[in-house]
Amino acid sequence: MPPKLVRPAPPYLQIADAIRTRISNGELQAGDRVPSVRALMRDYGVAIATAQRALTSLRAEGYIRPERGVGSIVTTEDERGRAANDRVDKSRRTGKVYPTGQYAKITHAALDKAGEQVADALGLKAGDPVIRRVRVTYRADDKPISASTSYFKGDLAELAPLLLSAERIREGTFAYVAGALKRTIDAWQDQFEPAAATSEQAAELGLDEGDLILVGRNWIYDDTGDVLEYGESITYGRVTYRGRLSD
Repeated sequence: MPPKLVRPAPPYLQIADAIRTRISNGELQAGDRVPSVRALMRDYGVAIATAQRALTSLRAEGYIRPERGVGSIVTTEDERGRAANDRVDKSRRTGKVYPTGQYAKITHAALDKAGEQVADALGLKAGDPVIRRVRVTYRADDKPISASTSYFKGDLAELAPLLLSAERIREGTFAYVAGALKRTIDAWQDQFEPAAATSEQAAELGLDEGDLILVGRNWIYDDTGDVLEYGESITYGRVTYRGRLSD
């Protein structure tokens, strides 16, 4: 196995992680106000851009949202779930990945050939076999809130056969794969960017073409450094072009 480089995370990620931990352990509850940009600048001794980026990251992940006249507040559990770290945390705590009031439908689960981006994410060659698993997540009122595709190395087909079925995997696909491989989940990474919905994306989420959405990519790693799961997603979320997210 190649050596792993260990570097400190950027300051904005360290701040975001500290606030995320306070939310996960219950110190900050739904509706509680989180530290303002000014407070983060003072407490951590960082520049305004770093403090703003930390809060923007938490908004993109669904942990906080702006509240008029108050600042940023912690979201309810039903509002979260778009980020890999949230799904991993929920799987570890509760044995399931979807918040109460949300459910998913698996619309595709089959072997496919890896495109360049997927191959690069999984450490494969373009054209190598991968398992492609597509799902749409809904609110309790049956409104779609996200569409996502997860990719796994094709050699997992025999070891983790549920990946090729339309059956939901309660603990999360990453936890199922980790168990099949007898490994543990070690790290995860998320990227979110605002974008205007294409006609196809709008149809998936029941939106109008051009509505603003979040386009995401995520990686979940095991304790050997391998990518257990690579995912791509689109999520409904009102955003401004400055990158500030609301519910």
